[in-house]
Amino acid sequence: MGTAAKYSRPDALTAVAYIVMTSAVTGVGFLLTAPIPLIPGAIHWRVLAFLPCIFGILFGPVIGFLAGALGNTLWAVIGGYFNPATPIFDLIGVGLTGLIPGLLSKPEDALSGRGLLKAAIVSLVSGVVMVPIVAVGFDWVGVAPFGPAVFFLAVSDLPPILIGTPIVLRAVAPLLLRRKLLKWRL
Repeated sequence: MGTAAKYSRPDALTAVAYIVMTSAVTGVGFLLTAPIPLIPGAIHWRVLAFLPCIFGILFGPVIGFLAGALGNTLWAVIGGYFNPATPIFDLIGVGLTGLIPGLLSKPEDALSGRGLLKAAIVSLVSGVVMVPIVAVGFDWVGVAPFGPAVFFLAVSDLPPILIGTPIVLRAVAPLLLRRKLLKWRL
């Protein structure tokens, strides 16, 4: 496996470009792959719920947080699901699904089974943290009561996070590392 990669901070323009790109991919990905409503107008089955986790692991916790926070907000605006809780609870909760994996996992984790297991567990924990935060927001604005919101958010997001994160990380990270395309993290 070799020595651990050394990462630097990106310049401001590069950071903004990656924030915009990862947020757009997350928002549009959520929109295009969330056709099954679990609580209509509030919670949809999101098969790409792992995207902020992946972006956090690959590009760092700040990029991961913003990909989740801004991407989910973009999804809510484009999809017509924006409500007063979105810029507070959804932003923080979904942002944490990118921040936590970005803090605790690195792209090199994709090079071993143990590292992939770590990334999957860390990402799952980030989803478990996110669920009640977003559920409080839904309850606060009257979109869904807390209990059903927790249940359906867990059903919609946790399986894709647990399963998708290691699969996509294993498929993408080794290639990016081998080609030396991951030079920085933010």
